[in-house]
Amino acid sequence: MRGKLRVRLLLLVWAVVAGSVYLSGLFLATTENTGALAASALLAGAICGAIVSELSLRWLDDSVRPLTDAARRMQQGDLSVRARIGKDEDVGQLGAAFDQLAGSFSRTVGELRGERDLVSRILDGMQEGVLLLDTEGKVVLMNPSLREMLFSTADVAGQPLLEVVRHAELKELLDKARTTKTTCSGEVELGGLKPRRLLVRATAFTQHAGGLLAVFFDVTDIRRLESLRRDFVANVSHELRTPVTAVLSAAETLDLALDKDPEGARRFLGIIERQAARLQGLIEDLLDLSRIESRELKLRPERFSFEPFAAHLVGLVRDRADKKKIAIRLECPPASALEIECDRRALEQVLTNLVDNAVKYCSDGSTVIVRAERGDACTRIFVEDDGPGIAEKHMGRLFERFYRVDAGRSREMGGTGLGLSICKHIVEAMGGSIGVTSTVGKGTTFDIRLPEAAARTRDRGSSPSTEEAAA
Repeated sequence: MRGKLRVRLLLLVWAVVAGSVYLSGLFLATTENTGALAASALLAGAICGAIVSELSLRWLDDSVRPLTDAARRMQQGDLSVRARIGKDEDVGQLGAAFDQLAGSFSRTVGELRGERDLVSRILDGMQEGVLLLDTEGKVVLMNPSLREMLFSTADVAGQPLLEVVRHAELKELLDKARTTKTTCSGEVELGGLKPRRLLVRATAFTQHAGGLLAVFFDVTDIRRLESLRRDFVANVSHELRTPVTAVLSAAETLDLALDKDPEGARRFLGIIERQAARLQGLIEDLLDLSRIESRELKLRPERFSFEPFAAHLVGLVRDRADKKKIAIRLECPPASALEIECDRRALEQVLTNLVDNAVKYCSDGSTVIVRAERGDACTRIFVEDDGPGIAEKHMGRLFERFYRVDAGRSREMGGTGLGLSICKHIVEAMGGSIGVTSTVGKGTTFDIRLPEAAARTRDRGSSPSTEEAAA
């Protein structure tokens, strides 16, 4: 570019100077000197043209170089650069316009970066998963929540969706949204180490044919709770139907037998009383479980000696144990050696339930032991028996509501199927844990761990409460 400009300036100046010298010589010289005059004019024009063109190029370089350097630095990413040419200079207006353009461009880029960062922070903070696909079905964007749902840690941008997650139902849903140009929704279930159920809403971009935005909602816990609610309603209905049917049948028979068979009438009256008591126990257990799960159970911790507390508790079930010739032993340090701090009535309900179950299901002549000891920052309480034990297949579901190892025998003995579930909820509400070990034919041991007051306070300070976590 500079060479072409130099040639043009040289030719222009040479022509002007040569023409001027030649015309001036015609007026001042005779016609015999025309050839010499022409040669002189050409030589003078060439010299003047070379001088003027070189000076013009130097001037142009000195004037435009700041603009060129500033433009080059902007191209390299330095948006703060300015030409800063005075308005009184030859290209002052051009420099001022360039600086204004640079300032406007810098502000625009800054605004775009701010919006990009804002969108990025929003996507990173969302609990919902966000997936953006281009027209070729390749991943443009996947936020951290979706990567966590899909257990994907690598950068998947630019990869086809099927290489990121192989799921036929998901691909079918996204293809339907892209084809119909509408919003499509559906649920897909992902397997793996941690199965999840995701609600997907996919929307195709109408302005960019083929582009697609999909939002993923993790509904695993919601569907699980819905399933638990359905099972709970079904179990409650089943448990209530049996005693209600027995009461109605006994009442109808009692009405017929009052005059003809007084002895039979008393027998049916006893059936009504037993089934009514069973209904009352079931309703009370349901109310207790509902109060615990809705966090309406108000715990009032107090410090007390465990030995007299356990001795009183054993005395409550002593009569029932004596009828089956079952020995109940208490093994714990003296009253002054072992003190615990928890809700006394709640712990009494838990241990009474466990000891009563042991007496109820153990055969005649068995032994039940209530034992306590000081553990590592906790108090461990054991309820042991040498009864029939529990098979391994039942261990995982033992604390579920309405789950019974032997349903017929449990109902016959008046059990509601909620006792162990209530025990588990109460112990966890006190910040502890409950476990069970059992061997068929050798007995069962329930292990309760209650943390010390200092440990409970430390746990509350280092981790959010259940209510805070749910919020």
